Amino acid sequence: MGVNATTSDDLTLKLDTWSSPAAIAAPGAIAGALCLVFIVYLRRTLLKKPIGKDIDVPILDKLGSQVRSGSKAFLTIEYKYLTAFVLVLACVLAGLFSANKIDETSKDGGDTDGVRVAGAFLAGAFLSALAGWFGMSIATEGNVRTAVACASGTMNDGLRTAYTAGSVMGFTVVGLGLGGLSLMFWVQSIDRSPAVVMEILAGFGVGASSIALFARVAGGIYTKAADVGADLVGKVEAGIDEDDPHNPAVIADNVGDNVGDVAGMGADLFESYVGSIIAAGTLASNTATLVCCLSRSFLQALVYSAVSLGIKLSVPKKKERAGMSILENLCGRLRRVLWLQTFSSSPWRLYSLG
Repeated sequence: MGVNATTSDDLTLKLDTWSSPAAIAAPGAIAGALCLVFIVYLRRTLLKKPIGKDIDVPILDKLGSQVRSGSKAFLTIEYKYLTAFVLVLACVLAGLFSANKIDETSKDGGDTDGVRVAGAFLAGAFLSALAGWFGMSIATEGNVRTAVACASGTMNDGLRTAYTAGSVMGFTVVGLGLGGLSLMFWVQSIDRSPAVVMEILAGFGVGASSIALFARVAGGIYTKAADVGADLVGKVEAGIDEDDPHNPAVIADNVGDNVGDVAGMGADLFESYVGSIIAAGTLASNTATLVCCLSRSFLQALVYSAVSLGIKLSVPKKKERAGMSILENLCGRLRRVLWLQTFSSSPWRLYSLG
Protein backbone atom coordinates (compact mmCIF):
# COMPACT_ATOMS: atom_id res chain seq x y z
CA MET A 1 0.00 0.00 0.00
CA GLY A 2 2.91 2.31 0.81
CA VAL A 3 4.39 1.78 -2.61
CA ASN A 4 1.05 2.44 -4.29
CA ALA A 5 0.55 5.59 -2.23
CA THR A 6 4.00 6.88 -3.14
CA THR A 7 3.40 6.14 -6.80
CA SER A 8 0.07 7.95 -6.70
CA ASP A 9 1.67 10.96 -5.05
CA ASP A 10 4.43 11.00 -7.66
CA LEU A 11 1.87 10.94 -10.46
CA THR A 12 -0.06 13.78 -8.84
CA LEU A 13 3.15 15.78 -8.48
CA LYS A 14 4.03 15.23 -12.13
CA LEU A 15 0.55 16.28 -13.25
CA ASP A 16 0.73 19.44 -11.16
CA THR A 17 4.16 20.21 -12.61
CA TRP A 18 3.10 19.80 -16.22
CA SER A 19 -0.12 21.73 -15.70
CA SER A 20 1.67 24.76 -14.24
CA PRO A 21 1.57 27.97 -16.34
CA ALA A 22 5.34 27.90 -16.85
CA ALA A 23 5.23 24.33 -18.19
CA ILE A 24 2.35 25.15 -20.53
CA ALA A 25 4.07 28.27 -21.87
CA ALA A 26 7.60 26.87 -22.17
CA PRO A 27 7.19 24.81 -25.39
CA GLY A 28 5.61 27.70 -27.27
CA ALA A 29 8.15 30.22 -26.02
CA ILE A 30 11.04 27.96 -27.02
CA ALA A 31 9.52 27.26 -30.44
CA GLY A 32 8.97 30.98 -30.99
CA ALA A 33 12.56 31.78 -30.06
CA LEU A 34 13.88 29.11 -32.44
CA CYS A 35 11.76 30.58 -35.26
CA LEU A 36 13.20 34.04 -34.63
CA VAL A 37 16.75 32.65 -34.66
CA PHE A 38 16.04 30.97 -37.98
CA ILE A 39 14.71 34.28 -39.33
CA VAL A 40 18.09 35.88 -38.64
CA TYR A 41 19.75 33.04 -40.56
CA LEU A 42 17.38 33.44 -43.51
CA ARG A 43 17.95 37.19 -43.65
CA ARG A 44 21.73 36.81 -43.64
CA THR A 45 21.47 34.18 -46.37
CA LEU A 46 19.30 36.46 -48.49
CA LEU A 47 21.50 39.54 -48.09
CA LYS A 48 24.48 37.56 -49.41
CA LYS A 49 22.73 37.07 -52.75
CA PRO A 50 23.95 39.23 -55.67
CA ILE A 51 22.19 42.50 -56.47
CA GLY A 52 21.98 44.70 -59.55
CA LYS A 53 25.47 46.18 -59.35
CA ASP A 54 26.98 42.69 -59.25
CA ILE A 55 25.71 42.04 -62.79
CA ASP A 56 26.37 45.60 -64.01
CA VAL A 57 22.70 46.62 -63.92
CA PRO A 58 22.65 49.28 -61.15
CA ILE A 59 19.23 50.55 -62.25
CA LEU A 60 17.72 47.50 -60.52
CA ASP A 61 19.12 48.65 -57.20
CA LYS A 62 17.79 52.18 -57.74
CA LEU A 63 14.29 50.97 -58.55
CA GLY A 64 14.35 48.51 -55.66
CA SER A 65 15.43 51.25 -53.28
CA GLN A 66 12.54 53.45 -54.41
CA VAL A 67 10.03 50.65 -53.82
CA ARG A 68 11.54 49.86 -50.43
CA SER A 69 11.58 53.49 -49.23
CA GLY A 70 8.03 54.05 -50.47
CA SER A 71 6.77 50.94 -48.68
CA LYS A 72 8.38 51.93 -45.41
CA ALA A 73 7.07 55.49 -45.70
CA PHE A 74 3.51 54.24 -46.24
CA LEU A 75 3.63 51.82 -43.31
CA THR A 76 5.20 54.45 -41.04
CA ILE A 77 2.33 56.86 -41.66
CA GLU A 78 -0.27 54.11 -41.43
CA TYR A 79 1.12 52.83 -38.12
CA LYS A 80 1.06 56.35 -36.67
CA TYR A 81 -2.70 56.53 -37.14
CA LEU A 82 -3.13 52.95 -35.96
CA THR A 83 -1.15 53.72 -32.80
CA ALA A 84 -3.66 56.40 -31.82
CA PHE A 85 -6.57 54.08 -32.58
CA VAL A 86 -5.05 51.20 -30.59
CA LEU A 87 -4.31 53.37 -27.55
CA VAL A 88 -7.84 54.80 -27.47
CA LEU A 89 -9.41 51.35 -27.81
CA ALA A 90 -7.10 49.99 -25.10
CA CYS A 91 -8.35 52.65 -22.71
CA VAL A 92 -11.93 51.77 -23.60
CA LEU A 93 -11.30 48.08 -22.94
CA ALA A 94 -9.59 48.86 -19.64
CA GLY A 95 -12.62 50.86 -18.52
CA LEU A 96 -15.15 48.26 -19.65
CA PHE A 97 -13.47 45.30 -17.98
CA SER A 98 -12.73 47.28 -14.84
CA ALA A 99 -16.45 47.93 -14.52
CA ASN A 100 -17.50 44.43 -15.66
CA LYS A 101 -14.95 42.13 -14.07
CA ILE A 102 -14.22 38.70 -15.52
CA ASP A 103 -13.36 36.95 -12.24
CA GLU A 104 -14.48 38.58 -9.00
CA THR A 105 -13.45 35.50 -6.99
CA SER A 106 -9.72 36.05 -7.59
CA LYS A 107 -7.34 37.34 -4.92
CA ASP A 108 -7.62 40.96 -6.06
CA GLY A 109 -11.35 40.68 -6.67
CA GLY A 110 -10.91 41.18 -10.41
CA ASP A 111 -9.69 44.76 -9.99
CA THR A 112 -6.87 44.21 -12.51
CA ASP A 113 -9.00 42.58 -15.20
CA GLY A 114 -9.26 45.82 -17.17
CA VAL A 115 -5.50 46.34 -17.13
CA ARG A 116 -4.91 42.70 -18.06
CA VAL A 117 -7.25 42.82 -21.07
CA ALA A 118 -5.81 46.15 -22.23
CA GLY A 119 -2.27 44.80 -21.89
CA ALA A 120 -3.12 41.68 -23.90
CA PHE A 121 -4.78 43.87 -26.53
CA LEU A 122 -1.72 46.10 -26.87
CA ALA A 123 0.62 43.09 -27.07
CA GLY A 124 -1.46 41.49 -29.82
CA ALA A 125 -1.62 44.71 -31.82
CA PHE A 126 2.11 45.37 -31.49
CA LEU A 127 3.18 41.86 -32.53
CA SER A 128 0.72 41.85 -35.45
CA ALA A 129 2.15 45.13 -36.75
CA LEU A 130 5.68 43.82 -36.17
CA ALA A 131 4.97 40.69 -38.21
CA GLY A 132 3.77 42.78 -41.14
CA TRP A 133 6.73 45.15 -40.94
CA PHE A 134 9.36 42.40 -40.81
CA GLY A 135 7.77 40.50 -43.68
CA MET A 136 7.51 43.61 -45.84
CA SER A 137 11.09 44.69 -45.09
CA ILE A 138 12.62 41.40 -46.13
CA ALA A 139 10.32 41.10 -49.16
CA THR A 140 11.57 44.40 -50.55
CA GLU A 141 15.13 43.18 -50.03
CA GLY A 142 14.37 39.97 -51.90
CA ASN A 143 12.70 41.53 -54.94
CA VAL A 144 15.88 42.72 -56.63
CA ARG A 145 17.85 39.64 -55.60
CA THR A 146 15.22 37.35 -57.11
CA ALA A 147 15.30 39.27 -60.39
CA VAL A 148 19.11 39.13 -60.45
CA ALA A 149 19.11 35.41 -59.68
CA CYS A 150 16.75 34.73 -62.58
CA ALA A 151 18.66 37.00 -64.96
CA SER A 152 22.14 35.69 -64.15
CA GLY A 153 21.27 32.07 -63.34
CA THR A 154 18.42 29.64 -63.80
CA MET A 155 14.77 29.59 -62.85
CA ASN A 156 15.70 27.40 -59.90
CA ASP A 157 18.11 30.07 -58.59
CA GLY A 158 15.31 32.62 -58.62
CA LEU A 159 12.96 30.15 -56.96
CA ARG A 160 15.38 29.49 -54.11
CA THR A 161 15.97 33.21 -53.57
CA ALA A 162 12.25 33.99 -53.59
CA TYR A 163 11.54 31.08 -51.24
CA THR A 164 14.18 32.30 -48.81
CA ALA A 165 12.60 35.77 -48.73
CA GLY A 166 9.08 34.40 -48.43
CA SER A 167 10.02 32.01 -45.62
CA VAL A 168 10.78 34.99 -43.38
CA MET A 169 7.11 35.96 -43.31
CA GLY A 170 5.99 32.47 -42.35
CA PHE A 171 8.51 32.05 -39.57
CA THR A 172 7.86 35.59 -38.33
CA VAL A 173 4.14 34.86 -37.96
CA VAL A 174 4.78 31.56 -36.15
CA GLY A 175 7.62 32.91 -34.00
CA LEU A 176 5.96 36.11 -32.84
CA GLY A 177 2.52 34.52 -32.56
CA LEU A 178 3.51 31.39 -30.67
CA GLY A 179 6.18 33.03 -28.53
CA GLY A 180 4.16 36.13 -27.72
CA LEU A 181 1.00 34.21 -26.91
CA SER A 182 2.88 31.75 -24.69
CA LEU A 183 4.62 34.46 -22.71
CA MET A 184 1.38 36.41 -22.37
CA PHE A 185 -0.36 33.27 -21.05
CA TRP A 186 2.42 32.85 -18.47
CA VAL A 187 2.22 36.47 -17.30
CA GLN A 188 -1.57 36.53 -17.16
CA SER A 189 -1.66 33.30 -15.11
CA ILE A 190 -0.64 35.15 -11.95
CA ASP A 191 -3.61 34.90 -9.55
CA ARG A 192 -5.88 33.67 -12.35
CA SER A 193 -7.13 30.21 -13.38
CA PRO A 194 -6.34 28.93 -16.90
CA ALA A 195 -9.97 29.30 -17.97
CA VAL A 196 -10.01 32.96 -16.94
CA VAL A 197 -6.63 33.56 -18.58
CA MET A 198 -7.97 32.30 -21.90
CA GLU A 199 -10.84 34.79 -21.66
CA ILE A 200 -8.35 37.58 -21.02
CA LEU A 201 -6.25 36.45 -23.97
CA ALA A 202 -9.22 37.11 -26.23
CA GLY A 203 -7.97 40.70 -26.01
CA PHE A 204 -4.72 39.53 -27.58
CA GLY A 205 -6.67 38.23 -30.57
CA VAL A 206 -8.74 41.42 -30.83
CA GLY A 207 -5.55 43.49 -30.90
CA ALA A 208 -4.12 41.35 -33.70
CA SER A 209 -7.42 41.58 -35.58
CA SER A 210 -7.46 45.39 -35.30
CA ILE A 211 -4.10 45.75 -36.99
CA ALA A 212 -4.91 43.07 -39.57
CA LEU A 213 -8.16 44.77 -40.52
CA PHE A 214 -6.66 48.20 -41.14
CA ALA A 215 -3.40 46.93 -42.65
CA ARG A 216 -5.23 44.67 -45.06
CA VAL A 217 -7.94 47.14 -46.03
CA ALA A 218 -5.74 50.25 -46.17
CA GLY A 219 -3.00 48.46 -48.06
CA GLY A 220 -5.53 46.87 -50.39
CA ILE A 221 -7.19 50.18 -51.20
CA TYR A 222 -3.81 51.78 -51.86
CA THR A 223 -2.55 48.98 -54.10
CA LYS A 224 -5.77 48.92 -56.14
CA ALA A 225 -5.72 52.70 -56.53
CA ALA A 226 -2.08 52.63 -57.63
CA ASP A 227 -2.75 49.71 -59.97
CA VAL A 228 -5.68 51.41 -61.68
CA GLY A 229 -3.81 54.73 -61.78
CA ALA A 230 -0.77 53.17 -63.41
CA ASP A 231 -3.01 51.38 -65.91
CA LEU A 232 -4.96 54.50 -66.83
CA VAL A 233 -1.96 56.79 -67.10
CA GLY A 234 0.06 54.25 -69.05
CA LYS A 235 -2.43 52.79 -71.48
CA VAL A 236 -4.95 55.59 -71.86
CA GLU A 237 -2.87 58.77 -71.66
CA ALA A 238 0.65 57.75 -72.69
CA GLY A 239 -0.13 54.69 -74.81
CA ILE A 240 2.38 52.45 -73.00
CA ASP A 241 1.97 49.29 -70.98
CA GLU A 242 1.13 49.43 -67.30
CA ASP A 243 4.48 47.89 -66.31
CA ASP A 244 6.54 49.84 -68.81
CA PRO A 245 9.69 51.26 -67.15
CA HIS A 246 8.84 54.66 -68.60
CA ASN A 247 5.68 54.75 -66.46
CA PRO A 248 6.56 56.26 -63.05
CA ALA A 249 3.30 54.95 -61.58
CA VAL A 250 4.85 51.47 -61.66
CA ILE A 251 6.77 52.38 -58.50
CA ALA A 252 3.55 53.25 -56.68
CA ASP A 253 2.00 50.04 -57.97
CA ASN A 254 4.85 47.95 -56.56
CA VAL A 255 4.75 49.85 -53.28
CA GLY A 256 1.07 48.98 -53.03
CA ASP A 257 1.78 45.31 -53.66
CA ASN A 258 4.28 45.26 -50.79
CA VAL A 259 2.16 47.11 -48.22
CA GLY A 260 -1.08 45.35 -49.13
CA ASP A 261 -0.15 41.85 -50.21
CA VAL A 262 2.88 41.42 -47.94
CA ALA A 263 2.53 43.58 -44.82
CA GLY A 264 -1.26 43.33 -44.79
CA MET A 265 -1.21 39.60 -45.40
CA GLY A 266 1.39 39.12 -42.66
CA ALA A 267 -0.80 40.85 -40.08
CA ASP A 268 -3.81 38.90 -41.36
CA LEU A 269 -2.02 35.55 -41.04
CA PHE A 270 -0.82 36.48 -37.57
CA GLU A 271 -4.38 37.23 -36.47
CA SER A 272 -5.69 33.95 -37.90
CA TYR A 273 -2.88 31.92 -36.34
CA VAL A 274 -3.18 33.26 -32.79
CA GLY A 275 -6.96 33.36 -33.05
CA SER A 276 -7.15 29.64 -33.74
CA ILE A 277 -4.96 28.85 -30.73
CA ILE A 278 -6.94 31.15 -28.42
CA ALA A 279 -10.25 29.67 -29.62
CA ALA A 280 -9.06 26.11 -29.00
CA GLY A 281 -7.76 27.00 -25.55
CA THR A 282 -10.95 28.81 -24.61
CA LEU A 283 -13.05 25.77 -25.46
CA ALA A 284 -10.98 23.70 -23.02
CA SER A 285 -12.83 24.27 -19.75
CA ASN A 286 -10.47 22.56 -17.30
CA THR A 287 -6.73 22.55 -16.74
CA ALA A 288 -6.09 19.01 -17.96
CA THR A 289 -7.94 19.62 -21.23
CA LEU A 290 -6.16 22.95 -21.62
CA VAL A 291 -2.74 21.34 -21.19
CA CYS A 292 -3.65 18.70 -23.76
CA CYS A 293 -5.06 21.23 -26.21
CA LEU A 294 -2.20 23.72 -26.02
CA SER A 295 0.52 21.06 -26.00
CA ARG A 296 -0.87 19.60 -29.22
CA SER A 297 -0.96 23.05 -30.80
CA PHE A 298 2.65 23.66 -29.78
CA LEU A 299 3.79 20.27 -31.05
CA GLN A 300 2.00 20.89 -34.33
CA ALA A 301 3.69 24.27 -34.68
CA LEU A 302 7.08 22.68 -34.08
CA VAL A 303 6.39 20.03 -36.71
CA TYR A 304 5.26 22.66 -39.23
CA SER A 305 8.47 24.58 -38.60
CA ALA A 306 10.52 21.43 -39.18
CA VAL A 307 8.51 20.64 -42.30
CA SER A 308 9.06 24.16 -43.64
CA LEU A 309 12.80 23.80 -43.10
CA GLY A 310 12.73 20.45 -44.87
CA ILE A 311 10.82 21.97 -47.76
CA LYS A 312 13.43 24.71 -48.09
CA LEU A 313 16.21 22.15 -48.21
CA SER A 314 14.27 19.90 -50.59
CA VAL A 315 14.24 22.40 -53.46
CA PRO A 316 16.58 20.74 -56.00
CA LYS A 317 19.76 22.42 -57.11
CA LYS A 318 19.90 20.75 -60.51
CA LYS A 319 18.90 22.50 -63.70
CA GLU A 320 15.48 22.26 -65.27
CA ARG A 321 14.45 19.03 -66.93
CA ALA A 322 15.02 18.96 -70.64
CA GLY A 323 11.95 19.25 -72.82
CA MET A 324 9.87 20.96 -70.12
CA SER A 325 8.90 24.59 -69.98
CA ILE A 326 9.76 26.85 -67.06
CA LEU A 327 6.14 26.80 -65.89
CA GLU A 328 6.01 22.99 -66.01
CA ASN A 329 9.22 22.74 -63.97
CA LEU A 330 7.93 25.24 -61.41
CA CYS A 331 4.55 23.52 -61.06
CA GLY A 332 6.26 20.16 -60.68
CA ARG A 333 8.43 21.42 -57.83
CA LEU A 334 5.55 23.11 -56.07
CA ARG A 335 3.54 19.89 -56.40
CA ARG A 336 6.34 17.87 -54.75
CA VAL A 337 6.52 20.43 -51.93
CA LEU A 338 2.74 20.13 -51.39
CA TRP A 339 2.89 16.34 -51.20
CA LEU A 340 5.83 16.48 -48.80
CA GLN A 341 4.03 18.89 -46.48
CA THR A 342 0.78 16.90 -46.61
CA PHE A 343 2.34 13.53 -45.74
CA SER A 344 4.65 15.03 -43.11
CA SER A 345 1.87 16.78 -41.21
CA SER A 346 -0.89 14.17 -41.55
CA PRO A 347 0.15 12.05 -38.51
CA TRP A 348 0.13 15.12 -36.28
CA ARG A 349 -3.26 16.22 -37.56
CA LEU A 350 -4.65 12.78 -36.69
CA TYR A 351 -3.03 13.05 -33.25
CA SER A 352 -4.64 16.45 -32.67
CA LEU A 353 -8.05 15.03 -33.57
CA GLY A 354 -7.53 12.11 -31.22
